[in-house]
Amino acid sequence: MMKPEPILIPCDHRPQVLLLGNGINRAFQSADSWDDLLRSIQTKTLTTEETEQLGAVPYPLRPVILTGGQLEANLPIIAGALTDLQPPEEEKELLRSFAQLPVDAILSTNYTYELEKSLIPGFKAAVGRKNKYRKLAHNSGSEDKDRWLSTYFLPPENAPGIWHIHGEAARPDTMILGHYQYGKLLSWSQQHISGLIRHYKGKQKGRKPLPIHSWLDWLLLGDVHIVGFGLDLSELDLWWLINCKMRNFSHTTITWYKSNITPGQQLLAEACGVKVVSDTAMGKDYPTYYRRLAEQLRTTMGRR
Repeated sequence: MMKPEPILIPCDHRPQVLLLGNGINRAFQSADSWDDLLRSIQTKTLTTEETEQLGAVPYPLRPVILTGGQLEANLPIIAGALTDLQPPEEEKELLRSFAQLPVDAILSTNYTYELEKSLIPGFKAAVGRKNKYRKLAHNSGSEDKDRWLSTYFLPPENAPGIWHIHGEAARPDTMILGHYQYGKLLSWSQQHISGLIRHYKGKQKGRKPLPIHSWLDWLLLGDVHIVGFGLDLSELDLWWLINCKMRNFSHTTITWYKSNITPGQQLLAEACGVKVVSDTAMGKDYPTYYRRLAEQLRTTMGRR
């Protein structure tokens, strides 16, 4: 177990947190790349009708169907392919512009390393190998739990830490794919948050800095800006955390930047205390949308 890297948040500081989904990747890369990867691990034969129905199933749940419920045995195949993905230079430039916003941490729902490869020259991650940029925020005594909750990557030159909240490809056992993994993550989240609420109240009362032990702390204690993430209803863990944040940390905010949002999505988000900023004017020109959004955030949040 690596030595923890202490992260302290002053009691009067509300962290600014960026939560990035797969939207930017899909704006610059083929939307079929993930489908191609899933087909490569398919072990269950589907009828034509079943294949068509698969399109209505959220992406994180499709591998369960395609492997006939034998997902764990196929994770190394998925992981090996994902660690090798290289973002184009245009995407790297855009990701760097988001990383340069005045945020304390970046949470990523991706298993892949586009952010690290944009910020760290020559960055490589391989299954089963150590990485000098991978850090541990807290040692709870449970290595499995810490790999899921407390591990992050720290780029050089004062860039914010990058937390893969649904796991990372170089550690296949941390990848959240399927209901079993979602349930396990949610169980660990509930255990962690009960202690976080207690510690937060104590530190606030004593006006002392609060140590960050997990990506959960950033999400609950900070003002969160969600970019490039669809927040599908299948994201059980995040919808639960949004509700937990509203109940226990109502002084913090969540702003969801969505290029196109349905009325139903907006109603649900607002009912859970999420502010929605929607822009339908850009149509399908997503690279332009994200570039404009990065500049908009730079203006409203200030420069680093």
